[in-house]
Amino acid sequence: MRTESLRLDSVVAAIAEAGALGIGNLYLTGGEPTLYSGLSDVLEVASRDSGLETVLCTNATLTNARLVSTLTRTRCRVHVSVDGDEAFHDYFRNLPGSFRSSEKGVRRFVDAGLPVTIVATISRDNLASLATIAQWSAAIGAAKFRVQPLLKLGRGLDIVDHCLTTEELNLLILQLTDLGNRYSGQLDCGMIGVTKRFLLAHPCGAYVCNGAGCHRRVAKEIKKVVVREDGTVLPEVTNLSHAFALGHIDEAPLSSLVARYFADGYEKFDRLCRSTYNEVVADWKDAVIPWDQIVAERSYSSNNWSGVTPAETQDMACGSCS
Repeated sequence: MRTESLRLDSVVAAIAEAGALGIGNLYLTGGEPTLYSGLSDVLEVASRDSGLETVLCTNATLTNARLVSTLTRTRCRVHVSVDGDEAFHDYFRNLPGSFRSSEKGVRRFVDAGLPVTIVATISRDNLASLATIAQWSAAIGAAKFRVQPLLKLGRGLDIVDHCLTTEELNLLILQLTDLGNRYSGQLDCGMIGVTKRFLLAHPCGAYVCNGAGCHRRVAKEIKKVVVREDGTVLPEVTNLSHAFALGHIDEAPLSSLVARYFADGYEKFDRLCRSTYNEVVADWKDAVIPWDQIVAERSYSSNNWSGVTPAETQDMACGSCS
């Protein structure tokens, strides 16, 4: 069990630089971010930046009137993770009653007028529940329903044999399209992930189309910075090896870490992404490519990056900026 927690002053200082760095979205994740003692302060600081959209990623089980009031006042969006129907959700979380607790929290968010997105990770175990989850999402008043195929990250590392086969992934895509049509105008249904077709047409989505080859003519760029629970700042990929880190959030302002990375460090990450793209994308058999998962796995490869060993990747950061 992870016990790290980011210092509040470090988080606040990073958020204060969001505008200058061109950051438009702030995702507060965990673990469970509602357990973070400084959450209210973080939300208040983020709300002062009119160009920053903040999203709280939560299981909603700890929702109370104070939290709802804070989220409403700070104009925060909410993503709630649900693992399936009630029986499967409680089984997967190993916590009887957890689905009803999440449901109660979602109702409080919706009743307060907060935009809620239901996020479901789909594996071979709960694929048959997809329509049920979508129906529940629509009935409870969620604005969006997003599906994430199970990846070999976090808890998925222990159940990799439960990942969808190519045929099951194709079925998921078809069913999700049908659900989008069924709930058109009521529930926005979509998938989290990047398609092979998109990456072939837009390599910048794989962090490899910089300079003259990029339609934006950007020589170097980081679209997302991730602040891990131990303070390590990573480019783009949550579970990337720390050998590719920009540095630590306490050692310098975030803007300084980014500037230093572009001057010395970016090339190694760029080589990793480009070699991965060239070796993987064209021959990938499925319609959806778990790009970040692939890049993260290769970042630990001793064949390409000597001296790099995997760090724990069970939890995401208490806060990340994108």
